Order: sequence, then C-alpha cells, then structure tokens
Amino acid sequence: MNIVSKIKNVIIVCDHMHIAGGASKIAIQTAISLKSSGLNVVYFGAMLPIDDGLINAGVITVCTEQNDITHQKSRAKAFFQGINNKKARKIFFELLRGFNIHDTIIHIHGWTKALSSSIFIPLKQRNFRVLITVHDYFMICPNGGLFNYKKSEICKLAPLSFRCKICNCDSRGYLYKVYRVIRQQKQRKVLNKVKNISLIFISEFSKKEFLKRAGELSKEKIYYLQNPIQIPEKRQRICCEKNSQYVFIGAVQQAKGIKRFCAAVTIAGVKGIVIGDGPLKEELQEQYKNIQFVGWKNKKEIDDLIQEARCLIFPSLWYEASPLTPIEVMAWGVPVICSDLTASKDIVNNGATGFLYDGTSTKALVQAIDKTRDGAQIYKMSKQVFDNFNSQVYSLDVYKKNLITIMNSL
Repeated sequence: MNIVSKIKNVIIVCDHMHIAGGASKIAIQTAISLKSSGLNVVYFGAMLPIDDGLINAGVITVCTEQNDITHQKSRAKAFFQGINNKKARKIFFELLRGFNIHDTIIHIHGWTKALSSSIFIPLKQRNFRVLITVHDYFMICPNGGLFNYKKSEICKLAPLSFRCKICNCDSRGYLYKVYRVIRQQKQRKVLNKVKNISLIFISEFSKKEFLKRAGELSKEKIYYLQNPIQIPEKRQRICCEKNSQYVFIGAVQQAKGIKRFCAAVTIAGVKGIVIGDGPLKEELQEQYKNIQFVGWKNKKEIDDLIQEARCLIFPSLWYEASPLTPIEVMAWGVPVICSDLTASKDIVNNGATGFLYDGTSTKALVQAIDKTRDGAQIYKMSKQVFDNFNSQVYSLDVYKKNLITIMNSL
C-alpha cells in the first residue's frame, strides 16, 4: 500500500534492535511497514542483535552496541548510562546531521532500557518534530508501571512527589528506586525543553491514566493509534465449548498476575496451562502440580496450544497500556476472562465476549471462572467473539495509513 506523504524520512528509535517485547515488536513492524511505502527509514537503537526483518526490508540501522543497564557488570557504568548515555547522544547527534527537520519525523518507542533520555538533547538542539508512542508509563513514573511491586498493587501516589520518592516500590529494592527517581528527574528536565513532542496513545485506558498524572506533558499534542496485531490469514472459530483448558500467556512474574491465575484455577478445580517464562516459573511449577507449565513458545506453537482453550485468563495486576494477547486469542473466537486493571477491559463485553472481574481479588476470578462452566453459554460467547472480530481494525496496513496521516499532520 503506497500512501502519499509529505514526509520523506522517518527515524525510529527503540532500545532493542530486535523483538524483545511489545514496544520493540511494534517499532520494528513500523520501520518495515513505512519502508514498504517508499519512505527512507532509519532504525536507531542500542542492543544487538539486529532483527533480520529490518535488514531484509532495506531499513538503515544504526546501533550504539550497548547492553541493557540492568545487565551491566559495573553498577557505576549502568548508573551513568541510564542517567546520561553520552555515547548514544553523540551517535544520535551525528545521525541527525544528515536530515532536514522539514521532511523528517523522529518516532520514538523506547529509551529507558539503554539509550537514556540524553537522546532528546540533540532533538532539542535541532528542533525536530518528535512522535512518542506511549507503550508504558516511564515518561511519568520512576518504575514505569504506576505500580507498587513490593505490595503488588496499583500506586496512587503522584509521580515524583515526596511520598513517591520515599516509597519502596521497586522490585529490586529501595536503592534502585533512588536511582530511578534521579533518572526520572533528569528525564523530566530534558523533556520539558523539547518543544515539538506529540504523543500517540495505544488505548483510551492508558491515555486516561497517563494524563491524570502527566503535568506539563498533558499539554502536548495527543493522538490515538491502535497497535497492529498478526491475524491468521485463515481464521476458524475454535470450538471452545468442547475444550477444558484455561490458558495464561505472558511473562511468569508477579505483576502479570500469575500467582492469582494459579490459585484461582486450583480453587475452581479446572485445568490450567501457562505459556511463558519468568522468575516465578520454577517456584510455581513446584507448588502447582495440577497446572501445566510449557515455557515460552513461538507464534505458531502458541496458536496450536490455543486450539485447546476454553478461555484465556488475563489476570494482570497493573495498568497495562494495550496488551496484544487478548486481541490475538479473540481472533480465534476465544472468550477472555479479564482483570479490570488493564486496557483490555475496553475490548471485553462483560457477559457477552468474556468476563471482567475485580483485578485485586482471587475470589472474584474464581467466580468468573465458575460462570464459564456451561458449554452452551461458552458456545454463544465464542461465536459472538469470532463473528464480531474486525481484523481490519488491527491490520498493519490500517496502522501504517493512520500513522502516516498523523505524521503529515505535524
């Protein structure tokens, strides 16, 4: 799909040069898609390896060849890289020298893992137009989640308030929280000096939670753009009413609600399967012999396992901005039992295409599971999920068209 554009050049910025999560996946898809429309696309990042898709599409890649700051052997080096990555700033500045501010857009997907907010300094100096896709809350929250990882609950404190600064909410401990507060203060100072920033939100839910706490950032130009997902070319409804498996897909870590999933399916006495890996896998695998832990799988393997699903359970404990997994399984007609703490609650029609429950309560999740025992009701829900699913809304072509429209409007 070729789209007429006033923009000639797009520089995509993301910490990872390969797929390592939702943000990098969307960044890479965006780069490849824009390149296919005839734009000159550069992908700037820090962490190797470089995705084969970028290379095969002819996207120019520029990499600082640096590690994630959490994997640096030297804590001092990690500290300074996270606060002010001079190498990234220098390489980015040199890259920008070759581009005209009048026909170039800088589209940023992430910088907190390795690049640091220092990349905004050359953008301020040259006055480039900047689009930031808001995949998380790192622009406003020191730990990026609006979440207290120690208490496993949503944080209600104003970011960078005194109470926020003294709160031991980081999963790694308070010293790490102190570092993140320093980093956040530096980032806020830098961002406030960049004049041409526009924000893309990927859900109304995340926009609402972000803007409540955004301060000066709430005055930026704001857009909405649904992330694309990979839809099977030949979709067939899964006969969920004949299945008995309740599925969890994602990182096996506390904020994803994995402990609540395990407890709830055990209390409800139903079959559970966990597709994913993470720090809690071994502990929970030992504790819950009744649940199948299969580790992480590729897209095809996940699609194969989904064929046995009765429902997906999405028990996340934090304000996930726009999880892709619930949408991907709904393409097959799988109903979703969803925590009301995530943006996915906006796509689940309670009682019709799935069930919403109080994301803070295991009992509420058990009650939601109990509502799915009737095969006739599951059939009705599954058929409605499948028949009402509009794959065009989530297509990469629609995403690209809307993104270029946003870029031209700048």
